[in-house]
Amino acid sequence: MDRLEMVNALNDLLTRNHDAKEGYVEAGNDVSDAMLRQWLFDNSEKRTLYINEIQNQVKILRGTPDHGSSFLGALHRAWIDFKSNLADGDVVVLEECIRGEERALEDYDKVIEEVRMTTEITNVLRRQRRNIQDSLNALRAIEETFKVAQ
Repeated sequence: MDRLEMVNALNDLLTRNHDAKEGYVEAGNDVSDAMLRQWLFDNSEKRTLYINEIQNQVKILRGTPDHGSSFLGALHRAWIDFKSNLADGDVVVLEECIRGEERALEDYDKVIEEVRMTTEITNVLRRQRRNIQDSLNALRAIEETFKVAQ
């Protein structure tokens, strides 16, 4: 196992989780639908837990954990903020959250499949991935309620 490769892969996931955490808080402040708002704030808190778990694993590997979001994440949050102020802003936020969760699953899959990790790290990442899948399923249920309401 290549320690540096593991640290880099975990730091990529850290950045993704920082982006999601910040994006969910910002979006939660912009949406009017109570169910979507609650999902956003709940998932921001979950991402904080994921960040802490991944940071601990990076430290165990004697690496330096990344502590911030990406430039592209900041641009994406600004774009969502702009679009959320237009008509159907909640729908836009919901669609972007679904895309973001699908992308997170892809990123986790890539790390789990392509980077040889310790069993402990793999177990942490698989659990987080399952939780993200559950969150995505909840988002899709919210999406169905939006469709019914229209």
